[in-house]
Amino acid sequence: TGPATPSLAQSAAPASAPAQPAKAAPAVPQATPAPQPAPAKPKPEEPKKPDEVQLRLDGWRSEIDQIAAGVQRDGQTDRRLAELRGRADAIRAAAEEIAQAESPRAAAIEARLKQLGPAPVAKEGEPEPVEADAVKTEREDQQKLLAEAQGRVKQAQLLQLKADEIAKAIAEKRRARFAKDMIERSRSVVDPSMWLEAVSSLPSIFSGLIYLLRDWFALLAGRGFETATAMGSIILLFLGALLAARRRLAQLTERDPEAAEPTTLVRAVKAAGIVLVNFAVPVLALLGVARALDVFELNPARVDLFISALVEGVASAAMVYGIALAILAPGKPQWRMAPVGDQTATRLLRLFVTLSIVHGFGVWFTRLLDVLAAPVATLILAFGLFAVADAVLVMLALRTAARSMAGDEETVEIAEAATVHRSSLWRWILPLGWILAIGATVGALAGYVALASFVTQQTIRTGFLLGALYILLVLADESIQATFHASSRFGMMMTRSMGMARETVEQIGVVLSGVVRLLLIAVAGLFILAPIGIDGQDVVSDAKIAFFGFRIGGLTFSLSAILTGIAFLGIGIAVTRGVQGWLDHRFLPRTRLDVGLKNSIRTSFGYVGTIISVALAFSVVGLDLQNLAIVAGALSVGVGFGLQSIVNNFVSGLILLAERPIKSGDLVEIGSDKGFVRKINVRSTEIETFDRASLIVPNSSLISGNVKNWMHRDLTGRCVVNVGVAYDADPERVKAILLDCAGEHEKVLKFPAPLVLFTNFGADALEFRLLCTIGAVTDVGVVESDLRFAVVTKLRAAGIEIPYAQRDVNIRNLDGLGELLGRVGLSAGGPATAEQTPKSS
Repeated sequence: TGPATPSLAQSAAPASAPAQPAKAAPAVPQATPAPQPAPAKPKPEEPKKPDEVQLRLDGWRSEIDQIAAGVQRDGQTDRRLAELRGRADAIRAAAEEIAQAESPRAAAIEARLKQLGPAPVAKEGEPEPVEADAVKTEREDQQKLLAEAQGRVKQAQLLQLKADEIAKAIAEKRRARFAKDMIERSRSVVDPSMWLEAVSSLPSIFSGLIYLLRDWFALLAGRGFETATAMGSIILLFLGALLAARRRLAQLTERDPEAAEPTTLVRAVKAAGIVLVNFAVPVLALLGVARALDVFELNPARVDLFISALVEGVASAAMVYGIALAILAPGKPQWRMAPVGDQTATRLLRLFVTLSIVHGFGVWFTRLLDVLAAPVATLILAFGLFAVADAVLVMLALRTAARSMAGDEETVEIAEAATVHRSSLWRWILPLGWILAIGATVGALAGYVALASFVTQQTIRTGFLLGALYILLVLADESIQATFHASSRFGMMMTRSMGMARETVEQIGVVLSGVVRLLLIAVAGLFILAPIGIDGQDVVSDAKIAFFGFRIGGLTFSLSAILTGIAFLGIGIAVTRGVQGWLDHRFLPRTRLDVGLKNSIRTSFGYVGTIISVALAFSVVGLDLQNLAIVAGALSVGVGFGLQSIVNNFVSGLILLAERPIKSGDLVEIGSDKGFVRKINVRSTEIETFDRASLIVPNSSLISGNVKNWMHRDLTGRCVVNVGVAYDADPERVKAILLDCAGEHEKVLKFPAPLVLFTNFGADALEFRLLCTIGAVTDVGVVESDLRFAVVTKLRAAGIEIPYAQRDVNIRNLDGLGELLGRVGLSAGGPATAEQTPKSS
């Protein structure tokens, strides 16, 4: 620290000199100034590190240009185009990651620049505004960073656009090539000259196969005994393990012919296992051998193509046989998954076994001819013959199935059961299969061999996919339903641990089963449509764009964001319901608030929570609430006319909750209806009448109409009992009796005191009215009934009569009435006496 002190003093001296007062300098010779130190050399600038992101963007730009040029070249095979498509998709995904990473950074920089504000500009006639250098420097730095981030985003978006254009160009090129190959006409399979050319080329083809196998065996022998031993050991171990697994799987999937009626789930599991045993095991065996040869470098190009052809042929044969055996189950009707009889199942299985052999051999043989570079005439003849053979076998199978649909079964019961369980889809599959098979045969005879071969191969392939789809649909549906059944272990766990209702658990299973079925159908559809030019990569890419977002103008639409928003909305509503439940059962019962106010608080929390949940969901989706308010304001005019009554009821419901003229539990009277308010909803209010009926009243009627609320201010009620006594009764005594009846009832309040009014001199009685107040208006009817019982008892005990209606009749001109009565044998004084009654002889 010692040497630093003088330097600090020297550096501080010039700064403090101007602050000192000026003094007269003495006339002395001026000293020679001390030599100034040489200025320090600037440090050499460190070389900037290369921008790794920009380097990657530049590399991808060059690569995408090369891919685009490669797509435009002629002679590219489908495999090469698929490789180019894969590279373009990888670049697009990487560029999308950079765009997603740089976009938030650019948004953050824009926020900083907005906080700093624009650079001040001098107005005309005013001095130049002053701005701090630090603010100016920070703004410039942020603008540079923003330009850099936005440049990366734009470059990445440009790469994505180019990759999408390449994908579309590849798809169009493949579709155009497919259409050209399908409509290109060759020679007919019945052309004699083509048969002669094909027969004459057979020796050369056979020789080519011998040379291929000889060269391969020579390669194997040249590698030595150790390599052959190692490779053979690996292949044997793999095949041994595969055979053991097949044996074990075959035991598990064995269908007992003596078993009782198995469940649909067990049948589907067994069928899936049979397909796996008969299809996957042989294909895996050949693929394992091919992989072993590849590891030891014992598969030259032509040998690799030969093995690939063998794998395709075996797979084609195995898929037909496995699906047919799994679905038809000949001799085991209780395990059968197809609605056909046993005889039909046996015939169909024989046809499908023949079809699997012919089709598998045809696939392998045509691929082998291509490997051996056979003449075009031989290739055309082979493809055409196998296409016709496949079409004929398919037509025979369709004919057998059609006979089963027509009722040609061994028994009437089987035919009726098959008709009941058969889907209407068969009515469409059979005619379509006939059209395709006949069309393939005619096409091969007419010279459109490529089209005929494609149609037959895709018909068989589609049949395999539909069979596998049927098994998987049944398996998925039954397994999910069994898992989510209320009586299953998982279902009981959900009902006991998560508090779900049994119906809810089963509904979850049904929904999940439907989702899985849709996914399986979509995947099968992609596999079926793939050979005609609909690439699964295109569909997946479009699905990803739709799921993760696409932009239209300034708006971004994203299925994932929408689903996330729905999830947030559901969570918010669930939390709101939880808070409402806590208020209902924990907090509000411990307060002194009345029932109506408790219900208003609970409902208000529900409205607030729902509004917050909706706003949160909109923000997650990415909708600006300000823009949404503008749109809602623009639509409110038109919507207001159509939803005027609903909005009126909703606002009225809010007014009911705020002003609380009525509340839950109140006894109200609306017109001729009277009952208790049970619930105030968004649109209407539910009132339960004394007849246990629910009266739904719109909220606007409660606000704008006349409503009598018996419990608005308090719960007290008034009982009114009208009593009439005879004119000879003592009014004071009657008053005393009525007051005694009221005073003796336990529910009648002492204050206000009961009151008896002498209301009228009635036509038949002296009329009194007993008025008393009770604590609960809901007890008015019961108390009035009790008081009437008591009044009747006490009045009778006191000898006071409660008269009924009496009328005095005054008859004028009684003499004329007597004459009239005499004519009919009656006297005016009454009925004739015994003496007056004439005696009978």
